Amino acid sequence: MRTRRAFARAVLGGVASLAISAFAHAQQPMALQQGAPPPQQATIDILVLHATNQPGPGSIAPSIANMPQLKRPPFSAYNTYTQLARQSMTLVKGTPATYPLINGRIVQITLTNVLPGPRYEISAAINQPGGGPYINLLRVTSPPNDTFFIAGQQYQGGVLVIGFTLH
Repeated sequence: MRTRRAFARAVLGGVASLAISAFAHAQQPMALQQGAPPPQQATIDILVLHATNQPGPGSIAPSIANMPQLKRPPFSAYNTYTQLARQSMTLVKGTPATYPLINGRIVQITLTNVLPGPRYEISAAINQPGGGPYINLLRVTSPPNDTFFIAGQQYQGGVLVIGFTLH
């Protein structure tokens, strides 16, 4: 009797495992089902903003006015945003790319992984004043077309806010 129950549990467990495996396989994108690796590069749009507090209600440049992130904390602490630069570049997995900031520092961005979905994992670092070693800023996993920001570099009475959007 014990042997039949053990056998039945083993069979049911095996069937359940196969069903779960088949379901997980069916949920993967077609390219991954066929064994094709996800692309090992991504395009990144870099947006550099200058955030300040001005007398009165302030303003947000028309080119960035539709970014709701700028109207929520911590970015809502500033009432004026101007766009200083916008550039696109290609990131290749594992190869650091650099972007010079207007304050003389350099941001280093590395595509560290491309996950199914796709989702992009990047790390960013910035060099110290005077060109010293890089300081790690963040490691982020982001879906395509989702803009995220880092801020804090002092610049002309305000701060630089750097936006990243991966495609």
